[in-house]
Amino acid sequence: MFKFVLIASLLVAIAFAAPVSRDETEAERLEREELEAYQNKNAQYAFNSKVDDKINDGQITRTEEREGGVVRGSYSYFDGFVQRTVEYIADDQGYRVLKDEMKDVGDGPQFNPEGQADVEGSLIGKYSIKLDKDDEDKHYKDIHA
Repeated sequence: MFKFVLIASLLVAIAFAAPVSRDETEAERLEREELEAYQNKNAQYAFNSKVDDKINDGQITRTEEREGGVVRGSYSYFDGFVQRTVEYIADDQGYRVLKDEMKDVGDGPQFNPEGQADVEGSLIGKYSIKLDKDDEDKHYKDIHA
């Protein structure tokens, strides 16, 4: 009986603690839309990242920036077979690719156990890793640059 009362009490407490959902008024909707329009008009950000992997013979780069309602960016990769670069824009006319280049570069990646992978990004800084040949469980070791 005690368990039943305890569970029932908890369910009642949860029910009363739950937020009450209500429809948005017209004035609230207009205020929210005005705030969203202001935020979109004034939004700004920029970031970049790069991985130069001389262990597995690959490269990846990406950049993007936003000024108001316009987002511009690019990405590129190299995998031992192809190198591809794409530049794009997204604005009031939608998402569009401005440039898309791809060329054959070889017969595949060349593994280099003595290589180093360098990682860099506007949000993460820089670091490098190498193969850790002394530890069978861990394949890479951090060698902060």
